[in-house]
Amino acid sequence: MIPLQEIRQFLADNQLDGWLLYDFRKSNPIVHRLLGLGTDLHLTRRFVFWIPAHDEPLLLASSIETHLFEHLPFELRAYRNRHEWHAAIARILEGAQRIAVEYSPMGQLPSVSYLDAGTAEYLRSFGIELSSSADLISMIESVWTDEQIAENLVTARTLRDIMMATIEHARSLAHLRTATEHDIQQFVLQAFDRNSLITDHPPIVAVGANTANPHYEPSPSTSARIEPNSLLLLDMWAKSRAQSATYADITWTVWLGSSPPSEITAIAQLVFAARDAALELVRRRFAERQPLYGYEVDDAARNLIGSAGYGDYFVHRTGHNIGTDVHGYGTNMDNYETCDSRRILPGTSFSIEPGIYLPALFGIRSECDVVVTNNGDVLVPTEPLQQSLIVFGT
Repeated sequence: MIPLQEIRQFLADNQLDGWLLYDFRKSNPIVHRLLGLGTDLHLTRRFVFWIPAHDEPLLLASSIETHLFEHLPFELRAYRNRHEWHAAIARILEGAQRIAVEYSPMGQLPSVSYLDAGTAEYLRSFGIELSSSADLISMIESVWTDEQIAENLVTARTLRDIMMATIEHARSLAHLRTATEHDIQQFVLQAFDRNSLITDHPPIVAVGANTANPHYEPSPSTSARIEPNSLLLLDMWAKSRAQSATYADITWTVWLGSSPPSEITAIAQLVFAARDAALELVRRRFAERQPLYGYEVDDAARNLIGSAGYGDYFVHRTGHNIGTDVHGYGTNMDNYETCDSRRILPGTSFSIEPGIYLPALFGIRSECDVVVTNNGDVLVPTEPLQQSLIVFGT
């Protein structure tokens, strides 16, 4: 169900005449998600969904594709050719001065920037100011219901249990020197299946120098062996099979032995401290009921790592929004790849996952999830968090 009341309130609060969602050949996932359009829909022509601030929404679609939208409870208009398209757009936007679109100034937030440059030029030709829909998208896409939060807490606990079981499984096999990264990956996927969890991609399982690659993927033919006295990085994410289920996403890095090298231990402690610094900022701001923005959380972790001399080896953002997709459309913890100046909203979830990666040597990452309830309480459903490279038992 589209939250029209909330959207209209946002438009009014931000002096916007409406929200125009434009799509061509599935170029805009936001409008597809908002309208609940199936992924297998055969859409080959451009269409728009217009939500005015003070009137009822409407759809404009090609006359040969209107049947794909007839089930929706909105006025449906058809165009046959480019002349009718231009005339229809002019009628829709008549009197509008400022509208929200999937655009980000200077391409600052590519995760919400789906309007092509030519169409942006076309809309501006009507004398209309284009405003980014980024905050609007965050509000309707990333805020969870209380039911989603409750269900996610169960998923997160299950995922952590699987993480602990996987660590112990890898530890028990290390001395045999026969298991591979791919074998451990399959162990995780089997655990997901037993617990009715699903994922959009297999987990990351990396050993030794492979841990220095943040997005390393093992394969049956290239996997390294699990050996004693080696570093193991496990990054896994999953959600339940329930409708509107949300993801949990965690990373642990452990030493498969009793005495890790001092350099690895020192860097691990730095990563843990950076994670905790970011988490402390989140907890403090929400406890004080003060606004918090994505770039600030990134700064909290990145500044600590940078001050220790490892800033050049922290090569990704501190965290990402989490929703029904593991990488959601809400605020990211990012002042590195982008500058995410969106506010972190109550009712949303995100990861905190700083890492240090020394090329061809090793990498350490520690990831936890944060869920901010609709009351503004900060939960960390994947607690207790890793505090040491050595993990005995669960």
